[in-house]
Parts: sequence; structure tokens; C-alpha cells
Amino acid sequence: MYNRSTKFERKSVKKCKSWSSYFGSYISLISPTASINRFMGFLPYKLESSKLVYSKSYSVFSTVSIIIYLSCAALALYEINFVSENFLTVTSKLHFNLILCCGPMIFIMNYVKSRSMIRVMNRVSNVSRILSSEIFCGVATRILIKDTLFLILLVSYIPHIIYLYRNNIFGYTCWYSFFGVIALISLYTNNVYVLNACFKYINDSLVKVKEILVNDEPHLLRRVYHMQKNPILLTKLRTLKKQHLEMSELVQLLNSTCSMQIEASFTIMVIDITFNMYNHLILFNEVGKMRSLSFALIFAILYIVHVIMTVSIVETTRSQMTRIGSSVHRILVYTFDEQVTTELELFSLQVLQKGNAFVMKGLIIDATLLTKMACGITTFLLILVQFLLVESC
Repeated sequence: MYNRSTKFERKSVKKCKSWSSYFGSYISLISPTASINRFMGFLPYKLESSKLVYSKSYSVFSTVSIIIYLSCAALALYEINFVSENFLTVTSKLHFNLILCCGPMIFIMNYVKSRSMIRVMNRVSNVSRILSSEIFCGVATRILIKDTLFLILLVSYIPHIIYLYRNNIFGYTCWYSFFGVIALISLYTNNVYVLNACFKYINDSLVKVKEILVNDEPHLLRRVYHMQKNPILLTKLRTLKKQHLEMSELVQLLNSTCSMQIEASFTIMVIDITFNMYNHLILFNEVGKMRSLSFALIFAILYIVHVIMTVSIVETTRSQMTRIGSSVHRILVYTFDEQVTTELELFSLQVLQKGNAFVMKGLIIDATLLTKMACGITTFLLILVQFLLVESC
């Protein structure tokens, strides 16, 4: 039994080493999602000595992509409201109009904030250097699985788009909008997840400092022991405090850079979830019995899962940030030295001043946001069901 466990541990270590060789740094970890965002025209960057640098050539590509997308969105709006108005229901016209109004807003805001986003990613890269290769292995595995699943599902929708909207431009424009929304939120959650690992590192380090004070402190010669031990503890606490300050400022920079885009992305997801569920109810009403999963319901479930996953990652990171203050106060109970006590009090004051929230414009991203979104979807769905009942009469 012992030999089997050791063999399993060796295999897992080898697997982690081989995996970390591909994703051993933040740049290699984030490059797949960042490349997709660059292809969408959001991030005009290039790599120079393991650093993201603003690229003028890619900025030209981003400008051209935004112009083409805005032109297609304008043509799609014209086609929906003036060319195909006799073939679309009121709810379908409302659905496409809302998407084609929110989509350009997201693309324009991302284009304007591209430099700030590159700056955020470079700072996350600097902060993430405190993480070990084993931690990066776990982070890379989860991020890669999450992004691969969502991208496969979105790409699989292309044949359906080609078949359903082969003569209309608004189908392709809507799909491109949602692909951009998924790519943007994936990039945001990946950065937040890396920050979550960094905040967890600080919490684990504070727990180790407390264990040193609790377990290694002798009962005799306590004053002499503290005089010998203080330089190590003070250096460790000051390093952790500096790292926490840099991470907290990075969270504020991430909020100011991505708040409007994330809020608009959540809005367009709520709109599409509502109308997709309504379209599934129409199919159910026409057939009169429970159908198999339609494309509308599948993608409503996909977006619901994506929203829940995004909010859960942000909520987990926020809880890690909150725990830092509690960990600092737990250490205060076990120290008797004035210098260590002063350093811990300054650390606690810093945690209190910097806050611990990921915010959008007027909204905090936490577990209560899911409740608000569920209430909004239910309310709008009930309003749309009234159209269904009126049409059936």
C-alpha cells in the first residue's frame, strides 16, 4: 500500500513538473485567453522579454476590427428594424436590438481601456512571482479546463448560426458579440483567480508566522528569545505587508479598468438568458409537451453557469482578502514584542483602508449579485410571458 501511494505521488509530481513547464509563468498561463482577446481587437499587445507591450501594429488591427464590427452592427440594426420587421416578432426584435446596442458599447470600452488592461496584466505578472510552480500547476489546470469548455461550446454553435442565419448579418454579429463577452469575462476571471492564489499565499504565510509564535516560543528566557527572533519575523511581516499593498492597489486598478465592461457584459448575459428561456417556452407552448433541450435553453444554461462561475471566483478572492485581517489579529494575541505589535497594527490598518471588494459601476460583485440577477431575469421573463399569452389568445 505504501509503495502504491509513493508511486502515485511520484507520477503526480512528474505530471505537475511537465505541466508547469508549459505554464510556469503568468504570461504563458494567460497567453491563450489574451491571444483570443487580441484577435477580437481588445488587447493590441506584443511580447517583449516576458512582458506585454502596447503594439502600434496590433492597435491598427484593433481599430480596423472595431470599425468593421460597428459597421456590421449598424447594418444588422437596419436589417432588423426595416428589412426583416415583417418576419420577426416583437420579442425577437427587442432581443436583437438590445444585444446590438450593448455589444458595441462593450467593444468600444474595451478598445479605449486597452492600455490600462495591458498595464494591469503586467502588474499581475509581477505579483504572481511569489507563487511556487506547484501552485501555478493547479491554477493553470483549472483555468485551462474552464476556458476550453466554454470555447468549445461557443465554437460548436457556428454551424447552427450558418444554417439559421445564412442570409442575415445580425446572426453573425450577435454571435461575435457573445464570443467577445465570453473572452472578456474569461480574461477578467483568470486575472482574479491568479490574485486569489496570491492572497491565499499571504494568508498561508500569516498562519505560518502564528505557528512560529505559538509552537517555537520557549517558556523560559522569553525576552531574550524575542530579541533574537524579531528580525526574522519583522522582515517577514514587512514583506507580506508590501505584497498585500501591491495586490490591493492592483485590485483597485482592475476595478477602474474593467468595471464598465463587466457590468455591460453581465447586462447582455441577463438579456440573452431571459430571451432564450422565453424562446424555449414558446417551443414548449407550440408543441404542448416537454421537448428535448433546444439551442436556446442550452445557451441560457451556458451563460448561467458562466455568470455563477465568475461570481464564485470573485467571491472566493474577496473572502481570501477578508481573511487577511482576521489572520493579522490572531497573530496579535500571541506576540509580546512592541515592534512586532506595531507592525501588525499597521498591517491591520492597511487591510482596513484598502478594502476588499471587486466592484462594477454602482454594484459589488459578490454572492448577492446572483440574487439580483435572478430577480431581474424572473421579472423580465414574466413580462415577456404576457406577450406569449396575448399571442396565444
